[in-house]
This record gives sequence, C-alpha cells and structure tokens, in this order.
Amino acid sequence: MEVLASPVAIILAILALGILIVVHEGGHFLVARLSGMRVDRFSIGFGPVLWKKKVGETTYQIAIIPLGGFVQIAGLNPGEEGISPTDPRSYPNRPVWQRFATILAGPATNYLFALLIITFTFLVFGVPVEGKQPLVGKLTDGMPAATAGLMLEDEIKSINGTAITDDKQVSQLINASAGQPVTIEVLRLGKSKTFTVTPTKAGEKFVIGILVGHKPEWAKPAVGERLSMAVKFPIERTAMIVQGLFAVKGVGDFSGPPGIVREMKKQIQMGASYGLWVVAVISVALGLFNLLPLPALDGGRLIFILWEAISRRRVNEKLEQAVHTVGMFALLGFMLYVMVANDILGKH
Repeated sequence: MEVLASPVAIILAILALGILIVVHEGGHFLVARLSGMRVDRFSIGFGPVLWKKKVGETTYQIAIIPLGGFVQIAGLNPGEEGISPTDPRSYPNRPVWQRFATILAGPATNYLFALLIITFTFLVFGVPVEGKQPLVGKLTDGMPAATAGLMLEDEIKSINGTAITDDKQVSQLINASAGQPVTIEVLRLGKSKTFTVTPTKAGEKFVIGILVGHKPEWAKPAVGERLSMAVKFPIERTAMIVQGLFAVKGVGDFSGPPGIVREMKKQIQMGASYGLWVVAVISVALGLFNLLPLPALDGGRLIFILWEAISRRRVNEKLEQAVHTVGMFALLGFMLYVMVANDILGKH
C-alpha cells in the first residue's frame, strides 16, 4: 500500500472537511431558494474575504479561514438591516413548513452525502471487515507500551523476531518474557518502526498496557449486500455516535476541527478506501451534531419552529435571537477550549 506524504494528506483532510461543511450549507441554500427565500450571501470559509462575486441577488465568496462556511438568508437573524418586516421573501414571512425544511436541509444533506460516498466506496473497494493482522487497538497511559512510544493502530508485525499473525501470540510472547525487555516491530503508515518495551506484572501475568485490535480488510460480497450495508451505514453510525455520547466521561473525550483533521489525515494516508470511509463517518457526525437540540445549532432552531407549529404562536423574535446568541458564544467557547486543551496541548 502506497502511503501519501503527510503534507499532502493534511491538505486533502482540510479540503475534505471544508467540502463537508459546504455540503451542509449548500443544503440550507438550495431549499431556501426553492422555498422562495432571498439568500444574500454564500460563504466558503470565515474571516477576511479573499474573493467574491455577486450573481443575481446572492454574493458568493471565499474567505481566508477554510474550516467552515455560512449561508446568509434574509431575515434569519432578527434585526438585520435592510430587511423589510413585510418582505414576503424574508425568512420569518415564509410558511412554517418551508422554514422547517430549510433548517433541516443542512443536516439532511450531510446524511445524504454520507450515503452517496459510502455507496461509492462499498461498490468500488468493498466493505470493511475485521482482518487477522493484530494492531494496537487501545493504549493505557503510563503503561510500558505508551511510554515506549507505541501508538494507536500500529500494526504489530513481530515480537522478539517472531512474526505475529494472530492476536493470541501477542499476550503469549509478552507474558513469556517474564518481565525482560522485548523488541516489538510495528508498521505505522507504511513505515517499519521498532520499540523496546519492558513488560510489567499485573496479577499473575506480564503486560505492556495495550488492547489488541485487528486491521480492517476490504471484502467484496455480492453487490446487493453492499448496497444494503450502504443504506444501513448512516443509521448504524448514528447509533454508534449516540452510544459514544452517553459513554463520554469528560471534555477530554471530544475533538475540535484540528483533531478531526488529524484523524482524517491518518485515514487518508492509509489509502483512498479509508479516506472515503472517514469522510462518510464525519459527514454523519456533522449531520447529527447539528441536529442536537441546542441553541445556535440547527436542532435548536427546529425546536422553536416546532413550538410555533404546535402552539400556533410565534416565539418572540428577540427572545429567540438572544437564546441563539448566548448558545453560540457558549458553543464557540467550548470548541475553543476543546481545541486548545485536547487538540493542541493534549496528547495526539
């Protein structure tokens, strides 16, 4: 397997994340336009504008910070200048179902994009299944393996010169060392690395603090089965993410954009099939995250629209905007903390 150079993989990872966010915003844009709303701006990126062009009534622009984007729908944010309260094309003046569809379109497009990407991946490369080659599936901080420099997803090729083809061999050879240093050869992103690790005793066995996993392989079942698995993928991945959220023990379990890009880079370096797979996974995660019923997120806006539909009364616009504004600052603060504490200063 030819491994992409790290700089190339980083660029591809940043572009992939940017595309996923543009896909999300594109969903809002398309449905807003189909619903007769005026879209004033479609931006790829944030911050200072590098390029812009007005086509019709919409200004399309590229900004300097590539990790994100936004669609400025007329009247979406109360108090916007130049928006007539009686403008029929303003967001607040469109029917409830159109506003609901416009907000839902962002996450829905992420799910649709994930389905398309994973369908292509399964048809072209096959479906990932658990292989036989052992790898480092989990590391325990402070234990010999982590201290020696082993990393997650290192393929374990040999221990003290003995080729490893079965996960049972790992624990057997480590225990047989009786606490003496062992030489472990691993394959990391296509490059062979060797580490000397001294096992420690835990109960009656000697261990190094790893949980052995298995390198995925790409099987090619019948086309019908691949299509069926592709359709189930967004649903199953959503369930896994939700289960993971309930298992979160603290802020340390979260990653910001740098951490996401780093994981995407690692998968892209492993090959096209892994890169496309992780793009589909992140697309589902973005869709689900934006559906969370939190202020400033699409899910939070949908809650207000649902309340209006049920009660037949519109929530005070200034109150709703205040809730979203506070939520946005809280979310940005949380993301900044995660980026600094986990992605930049944390272990990676």
